[in-house]
Amino acid sequence: MRRAFLIIAVLVVAGALAWEFIPLQLTVWDGGFDLTVNVSSTAGPLKSVSCQACGGRKEAEEVLEHLLPPDLGSRSAVADPFDGQPLTVQVPVSGRASPIGRELRRSQFRYLVVIGQLNDGRRLGKLVEIPDGRESREVNVSLP
Repeated sequence: MRRAFLIIAVLVVAGALAWEFIPLQLTVWDGGFDLTVNVSSTAGPLKSVSCQACGGRKEAEEVLEHLLPPDLGSRSAVADPFDGQPLTVQVPVSGRASPIGRELRRSQFRYLVVIGQLNDGRRLGKLVEIPDGRESREVNVSLP
C-alpha cells in the first residue's frame, strides 16, 4: 500500500511538472503600454514634433533616414504646434505564458523615432531605444 501511494505521488508530481515545463497549452497575449516622451532641442525652438514606435531597427533607421512622417495610429504621436508638453506613444507588447502564468517569451517594440521641425523649416531626427516597459515608461529625447 505504501509503495502504491509513493508511485501515485511521484506520477502526480511528474505530471504537474510536465504540464508546466512541456506545455501543450499556452497563453498568447498582446497588449501595450503608454510611453511618455519628453522632447527638447538644442538647435532652436521646435514648431512640431512627431514620434513613432518601431518594431525593428531597420524600419526605424529608414524612417529616420528619410525623416518620414509617422504612420497615423496608436503607436505614433504628433504635436503641431509643439508646446513643450510630453507626447504619449503606445508601445506594443506581446508574449506567451505557461499554463500557470510563467512567462515563456515577451517582446515589445524596441525603437522610437523622434522627428522635430524647427521654425525655419529644418527637420531633425533621432532614434532612441525604448526602455523595457516593466522598468521605465518614460524617455527623454534631445534633438538633434
